Amino acid sequence: MKDNVTFRRSTLCVIMLTALLGGCASMDQFSCDMHETSMRGVKPQTTYQVVEPKPDQSVPRALPSGSVAQATTYSMNFKPGFTKPCSTLTLNKDVVLLRSDDPDVVITEVREMYAEDGTLIIPASQDITEQVRKSGHYLATTPLPIPRTAPPGKYKVVSKLLFERRGDRRPPVQIARTEGFFYIIPSQ
Repeated sequence: MKDNVTFRRSTLCVIMLTALLGGCASMDQFSCDMHETSMRGVKPQTTYQVVEPKPDQSVPRALPSGSVAQATTYSMNFKPGFTKPCSTLTLNKDVVLLRSDDPDVVITEVREMYAEDGTLIIPASQDITEQVRKSGHYLATTPLPIPRTAPPGKYKVVSKLLFERRGDRRPPVQIARTEGFFYIIPSQ
């Protein structure tokens, strides 16, 4: 009798465990479907916000003579540094930008994402002129959705700041460049 009860309990535990694990897989699938649906057609946009410099950080007040724009600080990091498909990675940037008040100066951010083998995956460009109207210290964030099909590996993001004058036929001038790495780990 005792063996029969033990057998029933262990069978019940196996059934419940199978249902639970199957349910987790369905929840992961559902969660991934929801993430992809919410991100479909959305282009990652960088948002810049001016901040007060830290006490130990001096921000130059003026551009050198003849300059149109400079970035004395331009760095980035990822939150988190390791992520899985069907998630959103946040790219954080710290920028100290000096720029002229000339309304014809256009500031553009270019982002390029590369696979581990150096293949360019995603090029993106965004006019940030309206967000960085004056010289100052800025913090910027860019959400980067990681699709279900993203293979595990090491990825590099290169970010550049460029300026040009409206109506000028000369190519844009790069004023800053930074790069960083993040990792996509398997979902399982």
